[in-house]
Amino acid sequence: MKTFTVALLFILSLVTLFTAARADALSQPSIQPRMARPQVLPEGDEDKKDGKDDEEDEEEYRALSQHAALELVDPGGQDAVLLLRIAALRGP
Repeated sequence: MKTFTVALLFILSLVTLFTAARADALSQPSIQPRMARPQVLPEGDEDKKDGKDDEEDEEEYRALSQHAALELVDPGGQDAVLLLRIAALRGP
């Protein structure tokens, strides 16, 4: 009877070990075969642009309001900011 109990405990411990290992493996992020692959950046004369183009771009960006800049960076971000402000005003 002792041998049977020891064997049963051993089998249960192995099942627990494999279940924990499987749960840990499933919780790890993995690359799926249908995910988009990284794209190579185009090489060219982009690095050799005139400084004037950069200055013009910078002036255009400085003329933007905060709301327009947020929409440029994160479309729909303004809605999220408004929802967060409403939630903060209401409290818990």
